[in-house]
Amino acid sequence: MTDNTGTSLPTSGEIPRDITEMVKSTLNSIGGGILYVPYDPEFMLNTAQTGYSEWGEKLLPNVVLVGGITEFDRGLVTKEKALDLGGTLEELDLPIALEFGDIRKNSLASITLDFNMVDFRTFTGIPFMQAVNNIKVHKGVGEDQLGFTVYGQTLGLRGNIKKIQGRHAAVRLLVQLSVLQVVGKYQKLPYWRLLPDAEPDSIVLDAVREEFYSLEEADRIAKIQEYLYLYGKPVKVTGRLDKSTLDALQAFKSKHALGNATAVSEKVYLALFENIPIEPQTQARRRQANAMIENYQQNLRDLALQETVETVAEAPREVSEPPEVQSELGTLKVWLNKSEFQIGEHLEVFFEVTKPMFVRIVSINAAGQMATLFPNPHQSDNYTLPGEVYRIPPVDAPFTLSVAAPAGLDKIRAIAATQSIPASSLPLTEEGEFDQNKKEHFAFAGAEFEVVDNALEKAMN
Repeated sequence: MTDNTGTSLPTSGEIPRDITEMVKSTLNSIGGGILYVPYDPEFMLNTAQTGYSEWGEKLLPNVVLVGGITEFDRGLVTKEKALDLGGTLEELDLPIALEFGDIRKNSLASITLDFNMVDFRTFTGIPFMQAVNNIKVHKGVGEDQLGFTVYGQTLGLRGNIKKIQGRHAAVRLLVQLSVLQVVGKYQKLPYWRLLPDAEPDSIVLDAVREEFYSLEEADRIAKIQEYLYLYGKPVKVTGRLDKSTLDALQAFKSKHALGNATAVSEKVYLALFENIPIEPQTQARRRQANAMIENYQQNLRDLALQETVETVAEAPREVSEPPEVQSELGTLKVWLNKSEFQIGEHLEVFFEVTKPMFVRIVSINAAGQMATLFPNPHQSDNYTLPGEVYRIPPVDAPFTLSVAAPAGLDKIRAIAATQSIPASSLPLTEEGEFDQNKKEHFAFAGAEFEVVDNALEKAMN
């Protein structure tokens, strides 16, 4: 990484020509989760030309950091002030003359640094993984002159006072801040907490939101439990909202003024992410949390393997009866605003439960294509309570449900249970009907509507 402005040599090295070593030392100082691999293009080229392929224990990087100094304006602002004083004391019959001169020069320079992240495997830029930072550098020079004249004999005093903010030091600061920023973006870390008065990075927050909505309900809870454990709360990573998790969440919401935010919501998720304590104890808890996460994931793998083995078993085996959960299930009701829609009209879905349950609602069009209506990015908490009529979309929501082609009979299928319902395990047949063999564990409700294409009918007439 070099001075891309080309001004380092003409200005006698006022800025460094090569900042590669600054970048290397900054990356290496992070340590821990960042493994720094020196990247030497000439070495890569030579290995390709000579056919050398014995890498041994050498590692290839995941990403390459590219960039350099892209701006150096030496004299954005230049000011100079001069003062000259002189006189004699002949009126007092003293053979003395006095001269004084003062010069003050000030200038302001601007230096900008650009960093970008490149995927090593494809050699393409990674979107939004960049850092563009600027610093203003002040330079001041003062010159004072004082002279006495006594009958031709001169006693003189002259001095220079220079005040210069080191430009090399300013570039090093830029490098350190830029590396911190681009690595923080790439690793999805709240790096701005290390910088005084810095604003949260919207790129990182958007990535965390995307992560939240990509997770199933149980995995969201597990991630929240992981965060709570890093806060020092006595919780375990189980994927279930047990009492210890709810108590820890309530204490966290009270401390951070989250008010009526639901337990498993985007607002709580982001607050947990942004405020994790930065202290040595957190690093120790991180290692313990990683062990709990691995145990949680292993349990999921064991459960999936068990389900697979039971599915492909050639002969029935005696198994213990599943726990009776019918008494815990409530009933589920779902209805629509109309029974017939034109293509492009807005659909509204309503539902209610008689007991607290997790609810998942999907639509199946005439072509057999399925789409999830609830939960959705604007209604992410699908743990529903009795006594309330839920609406999709909610009143004043920033989105609508528009009926789309093809024409025919569309189905709405709602499923409720006392546990979270993965999208991959819906109790539905290939025809979009409810699997009655699983009715002991799920509450079912459905609705259907006709989709009419007026444009097609007019064309046929």
